[in-house]
This record gives sequence, C-alpha cells and structure tokens, in this order.
Amino acid sequence: MKTPALFAMLLSLPATAGTTAMPAGPEPVMTTTTDAGWEFTLGLYGWGAGLDGTLGVAGFTAPVDLSFSDILDTLDMTVMGAAELRRGNWLFQLEGLYLRNSVKGVIATRPLLPSPTAKLTAETTRLEAVAGYRIVENGTTTVDLLAGAVYYDITNTLNFYGPFAVRGVTAGDEWIDPVVGVRVNQRLGDRWSGQLRAEVGGFGVNADLVWQAIALLGYDFTESSTGFIGWRHAAVDYRNGGFIYDVYNTGPILGLALRF
Repeated sequence: MKTPALFAMLLSLPATAGTTAMPAGPEPVMTTTTDAGWEFTLGLYGWGAGLDGTLGVAGFTAPVDLSFSDILDTLDMTVMGAAELRRGNWLFQLEGLYLRNSVKGVIATRPLLPSPTAKLTAETTRLEAVAGYRIVENGTTTVDLLAGAVYYDITNTLNFYGPFAVRGVTAGDEWIDPVVGVRVNQRLGDRWSGQLRAEVGGFGVNADLVWQAIALLGYDFTESSTGFIGWRHAAVDYRNGGFIYDVYNTGPILGLALRF
C-alpha cells in the first residue's frame, strides 16, 4: 500500500492485532496444517517505514517528507495483520493495515492563494487479497504467481493556523485496483533462507500506479523459531480532482516467527 508510513513491533497472535502471514517453506513462519491438507500461516513483524510524497485536499497540496523517527513522533494509531491459507499449489492471502498520523507545521499550497501552515491528519486503510499458484517447487526454490486486488480508504484533513489561516478542510476517497506479482523463496543453507516479492497494479483502473517490492533474509534459531530481517518499499499514485495521494513508504522489516 502506498500506504502511509508505519512502524509496529507486534507481540500478540491475533491477526487483527498485528500479525502478518509469511508463506510456508523456507520463510520464517508460524504454521498449522490440518488433516484435510489445508495449511494456515501466521508470522509476527514490524515495518519501520518513512513517508515521502504529496497529499492533496480540496485543491491544497502538501508535500510530506518523514523519516522513520518522524513517523514515530507523528503516529497516533496503527493496526496491521495478514493471514495465508494454502492447499497444494494454491494459496489465498489477506493483508490489512490501518494507520493514522498527525503532522504539524505542513506548508499547504493552492493556486493564487497564500500558503498557510497547517496540521495534516492522514488516515489510511489498506486491504489486499491475492490468490496464488505455485509454479516451481524443487526442494530449495519455490515460485508463486500472485493476482488479486488492493483496496484503499484514505482521509486527509488540513487544519490551518497563522495569519492567512482558513477553516480546516477534509477530503477522502476509496478505491480498488488490481495487482499482479511474483514471490520467490530460496533456501541458502541449513538455517538461512531468502525471499523476494514484487507486485504491480493500478494500471489506470483507479490509481495510475500501485507497486511494492520486498526482500527478506531469514535465520532458523531452532526448528520452531526463525528471525528475519529485510526491506519493503511500497508506492501509490492516485489522483481524483482535488484529492491527491502520491506517496511512497520505504524502510526495514524485522520479525520473529514460530512454527508449531
């Protein structure tokens, strides 16, 4: 999701309170397999991402450039989680994110008007559902093709102050875009593993472009626990009249997974 920035080290198991799914196999996972052959996967992670880009509200545009430490200072609330269900070569994955940030001292511009200072409050809900099919599995390497949709619900509010202040303005939008992608998992040794994942979407259906890239390196501490570290970059370019959401988030991922 381009999604506004996020950091959460999530220490509880329910998916709605901060877990994410990582596929079975060489990746760090928490996995349960049923007698019917269904495999359910959960993992715990935190994403320390910054935010950069442009947000627009009712004709006003506000550039945003926040580092990871800035995000921690401006973060009001965040919840994220995901789950994956697999049977044979087929998988289904659902990932969700809610984020609220309040940024003070933003300079908002609008044609032919003064540029007042404002407080920006940005709320983002992102849900992604993808189905996948495994086309390669040879004991050390797996390759999954992914296709699905991503849903965004964005609300931006500017509350102005200063000598040229005007009343606060709020604008929001929600939309759905298709996405396609690929995920590759590779064993790197008895304890080491890696994952690369790339997705692209939008294609002008609603957003001009939606894409993300993820790289992870995992280490098996024990047979049932794995730590992983990596990097995630996600971006969205969406414009509808005076509403603009053209941002990217980028930063490290760090987590711990258990298998049972």
